[in-house]
Amino acid sequence: MAPGNRLLLRLMNPLLLTLLLVAAIPASAEKPGVAVHLDELEHMNRALRQIERQREAAPGLPIHVIMVAGAVHALIDGSKDENGGLFSAQLEQLLAQDIRLFACLNTLDAFNKTEDDLSLGVETVRSGVAALTDRQLNDGFAYIKL
Repeated sequence: MAPGNRLLLRLMNPLLLTLLLVAAIPASAEKPGVAVHLDELEHMNRALRQIERQREAAPGLPIHVIMVAGAVHALIDGSKDENGGLFSAQLEQLLAQDIRLFACLNTLDAFNKTEDDLSLGVETVRSGVAALTDRQLNDGFAYIKL
């Protein structure tokens, strides 16, 4: 190999390596945020207020609330809190603040419910636990358990 070609290869190797590394990094659709894990209905009103406080503290921060187990009951259309108030009113406030709400489909299946039973605006994930892991490992989200 000619000396000029060797020099060219030595100069291009770092560039090619950089391009390969950049191409391997997954492109997230949004900046890192907070993944909130809720799994019980008992203190839901308090948890929803704490999520609102997080939004007030960091207005532009993406917040994904992922509900599994008993917490999913709050996402069912028409469900009421311990005071008889509809959860849907609180959920609408969160959605209006660009807070995304997710119900675990595995939990819905266990409760014999479908996506059609959810309040308007609620999204779904196949597995809530897997979604929480994905947000942390792949999207750089912080984890909060309420």
